[in-house]
Amino acid sequence: METPRLITPQGATIFLTPELYQAVINIVAFDQPKLELSREEKLAMIREMRGKYRSEPSLTQALLEERAAERAREEARIQRWMATS
Repeated sequence: METPRLITPQGATIFLTPELYQAVINIVAFDQPKLELSREEKLAMIREMRGKYRSEPSLTQALLEERAAERAREEARIQRWMATS
């Protein structure tokens, strides 16, 4: 059997071990079937992930506060503009 090799875009040849060749094939194989999940499986996955990335302080709360402050700044800018018009 011929030694597996990978040819780079620059034309260099890299010889691969059979294990590395199989790993590369697994990465670049596009014709593998997509994993189709049922609605129940998707919901179970969502429930399982809920809270997994929770942190203190709450990033969601920080985002909501930042957006509220941004809206307040925008409203103040509009009020200043309307007062000068």
